[in-house]
Amino acid sequence: MDISINAPTRIREPFSFSNFVLMHKGDLTLAFSFFIYLVSLAALMFTHFKTASEIAVSMAEAALIGGLCDYIALKMIFERRWYLPNSGVLPRNRVKLIDGIADTIEKQWLTPDMIGKKLTEMDLVGRFGTYLQEVNLNDVLGQAGIERMLTQAIDFLDSPEKRERLEQMLKRMLPKTVTRIYAVMNRFGAESIGTRIAANLRKRLPELQRDPELRATIESAIHEFGAQLHDSESYANRVAQRLMKDLVRRTVDASRGQITHMVRENLGQLSDDQIRIQIESKTRTHLDWIRVNGGLFGAFFGLIFALSRILSHNGPAILAHFHFAM
Repeated sequence: MDISINAPTRIREPFSFSNFVLMHKGDLTLAFSFFIYLVSLAALMFTHFKTASEIAVSMAEAALIGGLCDYIALKMIFERRWYLPNSGVLPRNRVKLIDGIADTIEKQWLTPDMIGKKLTEMDLVGRFGTYLQEVNLNDVLGQAGIERMLTQAIDFLDSPEKRERLEQMLKRMLPKTVTRIYAVMNRFGAESIGTRIAANLRKRLPELQRDPELRATIESAIHEFGAQLHDSESYANRVAQRLMKDLVRRTVDASRGQITHMVRENLGQLSDDQIRIQIESKTRTHLDWIRVNGGLFGAFFGLIFALSRILSHNGPAILAHFHFAM
C-alpha cells in the first residue's frame, strides 16, 4: 500500500467578486478599518463633530489593533519571521505534528479494526464469485498463460497425494464440471482424474493446449465455481469464507503500525513549505474569519471604551441634560 501526499495544485478559477471578497476577507476587513480610522481622524481634526469622531476613531483603532494582532498570530502559526519571537509554530513542531497526525489516523480515523470491519462488510467472496462468473481465459491468461497453467497442473498431479486430495475437493465443489471433465479427458484415453490424468495430460499436452473444448470446459468450471461462491450453503462458499476471514485477520494484524509508518514516511518527504501550503490551503479561508472577528470585536470594544470615556468625562452634564429634559 502506498499513500502519496503531494502539494496541492492551484487551479486558476474565473474571477468572481464574491470569491475575491471571501478569499481576502481578512485583508479587506483590515483595510476597511484603516480607511475608517483615517476618515474619522480627519473628521476629528477638521470638523465640529468631535464626540462622534472620537467614537469612530476609538472603534477604528481597536478594530485595527484586533485585526493586526490576529494577522500576526496567523503569521506566527505558519511562518518563521526573525522579528516575531517563537514564530513558525508548525515548522518548529514538524516532528510532533507528523507524529500526531499519524497517531490520530491509525488510532482514531483508520484503525486496523475499522479496516477489517469494512473488508468484511464488502462481501469479498461474493465479489470474487461475480468476477469468476464473468471471467474469460483468453483475456486473463492468454495462450501462453493457458499453456503454463496446464504444465503446472501436470507437475501438481504428479504427486499421488495431491491427486487424491484434488479429486475429492473437485467432487464436493464442482460435481457437474468434474463429470464434464471426465467426458473430455476420455477422448484422450484418461480413465480417471485421480489416477491417469497426469500421464495423459503430459502425453497429450500439445493437443490439449489448443483444444477449444477443454478450454471451454475449464472456463465453465471457473464460472460454476464463481456461482458456488454466491451460494451460502455450498462447500466452496464455506471454504472461501473461512479463508477470507483468516486473510482479513492476518491483514489486519499485519497492518498494525503500518499506517502510522506510511503517514510518517510520506509526510517526512515533504518540505516545511509543502506542509505549510497543504495545511494553509485547507484552513486559510476559515482562519481568516479570526481576523474578521478580531476587527469586529475590536470595533465593538472600542465603542464600549469610547462611551465609557465620554460618560466618565461628561457624566454629570449628560445626567443633568436628561434630568432637565424630563
